[in-house]
Amino acid sequence: MQQQSPQMFPAMVPSIPSSNITTEQIQKYLDENKKLIMAIMENQNLGKLAECAQYQALLQKNLMYLAAIADAQPPPPTTGPAPAPAMASQMLQQPETSLGGSGANVGLRVGKQDGAEGQ
Repeated sequence: MQQQSPQMFPAMVPSIPSSNITTEQIQKYLDENKKLIMAIMENQNLGKLAECAQYQALLQKNLMYLAAIADAQPPPPTTGPAPAPAMASQMLQQPETSLGGSGANVGLRVGKQDGAEGQ
């Protein structure tokens, strides 16, 4: 990546997230963040810590703004219990149907029988 100065990344961050932010605007922040991360990595490799700090400050502003947008979103509607806890409770109620059940013991018994016959 070509060396860029921190002034090339304008501070796009408004103070308060607007309620009508578009997907395209969010994508612009994500693209800028990618460029900032690449610039930070490049400057770290070159030992330019002052430039890294400036890029990191801009990146943090963008991340804080995107987090504020995410926090301002209404929570998604809940339609019922989450599938993961339901699946876990089914496994606890029926441990004999798990793969580690009797099938593994049969394999061990067969191995012991074969070893006993060979002696």
